[in-house]
Amino acid sequence: MKKFFKITGIVLLSFLLILSVLPFLFRGKIIEFAKNEVNKNLNLKVEFKDLSLSFIRSFPNASIRLTDVCLSGVNEFEGDTLLYAKDLAATVNIESFFGDSGYEISRIAVDGAKVHAIILENGKANWDIAKTDEDSIPTEKEESAPFKLFLKKVSINNTDIRYDDAFSKMNVELKNINLNLSGDMTADETLIKTDFTIDALTYIMDKIPYIAGAKTQANINLNADLKNMKFTLSENSIRLNEIKINIDGWLAMFENGSMEMDIKLNAPKIQFKDILSMIPAIYSKEFKDLKTEGEVLLTASAKGIMQGDTLPSFDAKLDINKATFQYPSLPKSVTNINTNIHAYSPGGSADNTVVDISKFHFEMGGNPFDLTLHVSTPVSDPNLNLAAIGKLNLGMIKDVCPLEDMTLSGILDANLKLISRMSYIEKEQFEKVNAEGTLNINEMLVKMKDMDDVNIKNASLSFSPKYVDLKGFTAQIGKNDITASGKLENFIPYFMKDETLKGNLNVSSNYLNLNDFISNEETPGTTKPDSATVSIVEIPRNLDFNMSGNFKQVIFDHLNLTNVVGQLAVKNGKLDMKNLSMNALGGALGVNGYYDTFKNPKQPEVSLDLDIKNVSFAQTFSTFVTVQKLAPIFENMTGSYSTSFKMKSPLGEDFMPVLTSLQATGLLSSNNMEVKDVPVLNGLASALKNDDLKVLKVKDLKLPFAIQDGRITTKPFDINFGKGKMNLTGSTGLDQTIDYNAKVSISDLTSGYLNNVNVKIGGTFTSPKFSVDMKDVANQAIGKIVGNLTGNDSVTTLTEQANEQINKQAENLRQQAKSAGDKLIAEAEKQGQNLIDEANKTKNPLAKAAAVTAAQASANKLKSEAQKKADQLNAEAEKQIQSLQNNATNKVQ
Repeated sequence: MKKFFKITGIVLLSFLLILSVLPFLFRGKIIEFAKNEVNKNLNLKVEFKDLSLSFIRSFPNASIRLTDVCLSGVNEFEGDTLLYAKDLAATVNIESFFGDSGYEISRIAVDGAKVHAIILENGKANWDIAKTDEDSIPTEKEESAPFKLFLKKVSINNTDIRYDDAFSKMNVELKNINLNLSGDMTADETLIKTDFTIDALTYIMDKIPYIAGAKTQANINLNADLKNMKFTLSENSIRLNEIKINIDGWLAMFENGSMEMDIKLNAPKIQFKDILSMIPAIYSKEFKDLKTEGEVLLTASAKGIMQGDTLPSFDAKLDINKATFQYPSLPKSVTNINTNIHAYSPGGSADNTVVDISKFHFEMGGNPFDLTLHVSTPVSDPNLNLAAIGKLNLGMIKDVCPLEDMTLSGILDANLKLISRMSYIEKEQFEKVNAEGTLNINEMLVKMKDMDDVNIKNASLSFSPKYVDLKGFTAQIGKNDITASGKLENFIPYFMKDETLKGNLNVSSNYLNLNDFISNEETPGTTKPDSATVSIVEIPRNLDFNMSGNFKQVIFDHLNLTNVVGQLAVKNGKLDMKNLSMNALGGALGVNGYYDTFKNPKQPEVSLDLDIKNVSFAQTFSTFVTVQKLAPIFENMTGSYSTSFKMKSPLGEDFMPVLTSLQATGLLSSNNMEVKDVPVLNGLASALKNDDLKVLKVKDLKLPFAIQDGRITTKPFDINFGKGKMNLTGSTGLDQTIDYNAKVSISDLTSGYLNNVNVKIGGTFTSPKFSVDMKDVANQAIGKIVGNLTGNDSVTTLTEQANEQINKQAENLRQQAKSAGDKLIAEAEKQGQNLIDEANKTKNPLAKAAAVTAAQASANKLKSEAQKKADQLNAEAEKQIQSLQNNATNKVQ
């Protein structure tokens, strides 16, 4: 017996040891498999912090767990996270690790996940990540073993799901989902039990929130015929806030992607209070004390086949009769609430859908409000019959509904009627359109926490078949005021089918701070700036507006504009600016150009033609980051300037020009510019021993420039300083590097021996480097000395004089040539000594060194040149004598 227990213990211990060691043996296989499968089959980036494998936790199955799993997109979804999960676990058949038949998964658990599903305007989805045949990389290796799902349980905890569908203009958000699903998925028939809760469910279509933050709870049992993919609802209950419903019926799915259904919604115990719970403003902390009366009927059903664009028949009704509600803590109630809402379709095309709101009536503070709406053929040609009549005293809302951190007041008076088909409006058959009415708002005030007050003093709109006539609009938003009038055209297709809204508006304001209307998203760990962070603003493509503006003061980013007048045109995602004039930066600006978001809304293009007059250098530098990077010298300049300036550039996410792509040309002029305390000028003054260069006062500057490839380049221009003048040309880069050539006049400092010094300026704006062209200095010195020596006469001139003498008296030519040669030699010796003496007298060290070097190097050369000239004079004399003699001989003959 002892031997038996001993052997048994050894076997058990060995078995536990094997189960403990195996995970380490297979961990690498799992990681390699996961990476291979992802790279081979998915257009996706996968990262995870750790992977653990256990054969004990779920024995006789294996347990695989991944932590901090992140699935992110590629290509157009680069940077978007499809899934992040704090913990992702699966239970796998242990035999899967010892063969090639596949990995059998029976349980999946997800915890702390965030899912963001996206569909772009072109219909492409970020979860469509399977590689096509073209994307797949051929390989000679054997295919990896497939997954096989034998699910019996799925659990999802603490998970958020967000769905953004730009194609269908739908947004759904589910916060903090907790779901448990169980059933034997391996059986042909099974009972699938589903329990889930959602803390907040939001559903938005066409920017209209139909469900906002609704608490959701469901217990659903499905009798599943997995062989035929038919699911029959048995016991179930669903709850949205206070609305409790259950669903009866069945749903079948077919291989061709179609579905057949017969489903009915039942809400036998629904009350009016439950309906009100779906209104966020009413479903507040005092909702439990709300007193209500009234009768409610809610029914819905769907029957038939759904495939592609084909829909099943459906019918949904909501009837409310003689309902009221009142909060015990508030003095007034909303009474006589009556609604008849009916949406139905016989099935087939969505165009068969009919929405009929034959009655929607309520009374608040004795003021009735009525709305009716009938819509048919909504897809092909919407047939509309709409009427809204009533008056709302917004100040009474606080008396019937608790408003947290909000104050409302003002009167809204509506009397609207529209009967038409959309095609009548699109074809401008306005005689067939019945559209009339008015909408007036007076002294409407909205106060909310952490927001500027909105005060619409008056708004008067008059409706006709063709136009909405905005007779007057005056509003105050915080410190900002806006006044507008004009006409809007095509407003019904704009609201119903998102077509283009056309209009002509006159807009004026005394004060408009655009920073107040730009979202300021702070980056974690940064300090909130003094002004709003300006970011890209997309111009809607379905607006076609012409606006005349007159603004006394406009603030945008750090720019303060006054007396802004001009024309703005908005069309096809593009803003055109025409003949804008304004005062800014201490001067006047004229602007023409455009801001275009049509081609690339994430990187718009801007083109400006600016006429700037008498604006401040200092204010320009402090206002524009572009100037700070490309023209840092503006910080050290006082005075004003004018410029004609043309530029074109894409804009980055920070609304700033992409400087490496910026192209611009212009001419900058100034009559009162002063520059001082600039490292470049201080260094140049030091190199040339001339303090006049440290402070430049310019009276007549004309500076042509261009910006391209991230550098601002200047053509040659002159600057006067003291008694001298400097000519500059070169460029400044984004990285503050400088590359300039300066020709500086220093004639007065060298007694006329040097006219100009050429200086190469490199390095950076704050740390410049200088080099002087010494060869040019020496050549100028020698040239001056030779000029003094010859009296600015050339050899040719001397020869002509000698020829003249020979022509007059041949017998005296040799004597004159000898005399001139002797004089040249003597003068050369004298000037050589004078050169050395003059060079030693030069005060400027740079000029003195150059002059002495030139004198010492050229003294002997001058004497040699003089001797050569003397010999040349003698030879020329002999030649002329021979010529005279020949001429004389010819004359004799």
